[in-house]
Amino acid sequence: MIKRLFLLATILLSSFYVFGQKKTNYKPNVIILFADDLGYGDLSCYGAQDVQTPNIDALAKEGMRFTDFQVPSSVCSPSRAALLTGRYPMRNGFPVAQHEGEKHKKYGLHPDEITIADVLLKQKYATMAIGKWHLGFKKGMQPIDNGFQYFYGLQSNWVKNKSQLKQLYNNREIVQKNVPYESLIKNYTQKAIDFIETNKENPFFLFLAYNSVHSPIIVNKEFIGTSKGSLYGDYVQELDHFVGKLTYVLTENKLEENTIVIFLSDNGPAICNFGGSAGSLNGGKYTTMEGGFRIPAIIKWKGKFTKGENNISLSSMDLLPTIANLIEAETPTDRVIDGKDITSILTSGKGKSPHKFLYYYNGANLQAVRKGKWKLHLPRTLKDQPFWSKKMMEKPFKGRNLKNISCKGLEVLTRPLLFNLDIDMGELTDISKKHPKVVKELLLEAVRIRVELGDVNNVGTDQRVPPFKDIQVKNFEN
Repeated sequence: MIKRLFLLATILLSSFYVFGQKKTNYKPNVIILFADDLGYGDLSCYGAQDVQTPNIDALAKEGMRFTDFQVPSSVCSPSRAALLTGRYPMRNGFPVAQHEGEKHKKYGLHPDEITIADVLLKQKYATMAIGKWHLGFKKGMQPIDNGFQYFYGLQSNWVKNKSQLKQLYNNREIVQKNVPYESLIKNYTQKAIDFIETNKENPFFLFLAYNSVHSPIIVNKEFIGTSKGSLYGDYVQELDHFVGKLTYVLTENKLEENTIVIFLSDNGPAICNFGGSAGSLNGGKYTTMEGGFRIPAIIKWKGKFTKGENNISLSSMDLLPTIANLIEAETPTDRVIDGKDITSILTSGKGKSPHKFLYYYNGANLQAVRKGKWKLHLPRTLKDQPFWSKKMMEKPFKGRNLKNISCKGLEVLTRPLLFNLDIDMGELTDISKKHPKVVKELLLEAVRIRVELGDVNNVGTDQRVPPFKDIQVKNFEN
């Protein structure tokens, strides 16, 4: 009897040990939900009054909601390239938005770049990209050339009068031409659910890049009139609905404790075009004001990461090294990774920003440098601007209060402007004359980083140059 009890105890202890080992070595699933043009003030958990986003709000309540989370570009292609590679767009070779014209036919994510998907694929993750790619679509530039085993989505933006941009792909194959725009978000969500349920027994990485809430503002009829705001508000609530359908599947399949969910936007709202809100921030898409670079961001890993509001200044580039650390993979060591491992901040909710400086480029033009609470906007001319910022023909700003600047931001600036973001996150009052030493330090840093990353009129020592001349110009004839 004693021998039997001893044998039973040994078996139980062995089973407990094996179970413990499996739990310790289990690698978490990773889901990145990447909204398009969603502003800092567009969600109810970020203070929106005319829309209700209960599903995204639930993520924020169950996870960490960031108030100072930055992207390295205020337009989509460079922001996507930076998130996936952990590198500034000037460093990874993708400083301007990619378009379908002749000039950009060889422009895509460089084959030497290493993406989050590449890192996770080496760790035997199932990897899938769904939605908007917008990083080049010639062979060698597509998602399945960049670490994703599967792709379902569009080349870039859906454009009504361009049939090529309304083609829906499954990997490299066109599966539907002239796809109705309003069908995309439901299709994307179902593909994502299928991928999750197929791979729930092994680790997976899902990069779901919504076309929402980018133009066109076409909303499925069941969501029209559901918000207190405009059709745009209905559009945001439609996005929230489908985020909820996806996150429910994690709960239903008991995957919440094994899955890191990251929700963020690629840049600020397109306030020049159709609305959206940057909340208390100034500017939006196309600008280097905070409204273009500071975005809504939420990260949740149930039982592992802390909850609540977090005010530490972080970057979307931090995702690559952080995810690599969490799955015990190697971060690339043969290149500069601008992102930093923020695991300790996610698990404790405390710490300091890992970034001594942050750089705000508009295309290839360095327009601002930040150190902690200090942000310095740099002089620039209209010729310095990328093609999306050349139309307003703004006169130089000469005052102190920026309350009524153009929706395209400060296109022409003859002198540096300094802001204390701790007390003026709206960048309304220039205080450069009161802090000359801070201005000098940040101007010197601008000189230093231009040598490394480049600018409109010079190539940096660690700049990957796109395969065409005149980076800021859209077409050859311009």
